[in-house]
Amino acid sequence: MAEFADRAALHVEAGRGGNGCASVHREKYKPLGGPDGGNGGRGGDVILQVDPGAATLLDFHRRPVRRAGNGRQGEGSNRTGADGADLIIGVPNGTVVKTADGAVLADMLGAGTKFVAAAGGKGGLGNAALASPRRKAPGFALKGEPGERRDLVLELKTVADVGLVGFPNAGKSSLIAAMSAARPKIADYPFTTLTPNLGVVEAGDVQFVVADVPGLIPGASQGRGLGHDFLRHVERCSTL
Repeated sequence: MAEFADRAALHVEAGRGGNGCASVHREKYKPLGGPDGGNGGRGGDVILQVDPGAATLLDFHRRPVRRAGNGRQGEGSNRTGADGADLIIGVPNGTVVKTADGAVLADMLGAGTKFVAAAGGKGGLGNAALASPRRKAPGFALKGEPGERRDLVLELKTVADVGLVGFPNAGKSSLIAAMSAARPKIADYPFTTLTPNLGVVEAGDVQFVVADVPGLIPGASQGRGLGHDFLRHVERCSTL
């Protein structure tokens, strides 16, 4: 059975912009033809995108640092450096993106939803772009800007219409198994359900998603049993 993780820390680093180029156009009979140094390329962005095939944040525990590509340096003949490659990271539907101190940056709902977690740095200007009437042939270029760096917290809130909440061994898993094609682990001892289970129920023309979460016991708010942290998985439910 695949492991489940509904919270993860993530450090993201966008790409640095490429440096501009200081170059002078040269021809056989025209040794000083003016500046022709190109601009540096843009650094790549780090982008989070909802992937319907992703169900857990476990991969971020294995790879907690992600980096996008750096922009390339500009070249002579007014050639702009190549942009750094964006890094697109798939996350489960319902992922909430927060800062390290808990501020919500994005609530990602719906396949394909994107959030730029770190923006790439701008490329530096080449000396062709820096030329002016007062300085017609600057002998310098600008460096590229660094990309953003961020420490984020990803938190998964399951997307479901109906949430099943109750005591351990109350029959929640048996109910979701009877109503849908979900096959949660069922046994005659407490805390059989250790992670949320989702099932799709069809009743005539109506279709809805049911979430079965681990059982609550008295004192769960103080951390007894499995605690109450998993209740965020029913926050989006319209019916409990």
